Amino acid sequence: MKTVSLLMIGCISMMMCMACSSKVSKVESQSDSIATVEAAPQVLPVTVQTLAGYFLKNTYKLSDNPTCVLFPDQASLDKALGVAKTMNNKVDKPDFNQSVVAAIAMQPTQKKTEITVGKAEKIGQVVNLYVEAAVGDNLTYTMKPLLVISFPKEADVNTVNFLMDGKVIQSFPLNAAAAN
Repeated sequence: MKTVSLLMIGCISMMMCMACSSKVSKVESQSDSIATVEAAPQVLPVTVQTLAGYFLKNTYKLSDNPTCVLFPDQASLDKALGVAKTMNNKVDKPDFNQSVVAAIAMQPTQKKTEITVGKAEKIGQVVNLYVEAAVGDNLTYTMKPLLVISFPKEADVNTVNFLMDGKVIQSFPLNAAAAN
């Protein structure tokens, strides 16, 4: 009877050891798979500055509504935009070495229209600019809605996306940014 009891205790002990060892290996394999999962890119806010004192030249053709443009240098900006200097306003001069400069323009309209960037974010190597257009009252004249902006240039950013209503309306590689 004692041998049967000892034999049963031995079998039970052996089964417990086997159960524990299989749980340990499962935990090790789970931790191995966790270590290989890549982290999602971090979403970082981007500071956007509005540049005042510009108008869209009559010679610049709008292709879409809205039309988005990146300006790699002052010459490309001067080709598309004119300076609206008066005695009372200040024209903001962009620093093309430190900033990415862009414009968002819409077709001429007789409704008061204001273009804004509601949100700007960097995800990995991409900057997303969320464009909004508020359309208001009727006007007695025709206006050309325009927003000129800049945001800090970062070495690791290679694409700028303009989004409206949750959809990409235009996308630009930064190294090939050129005004039309």
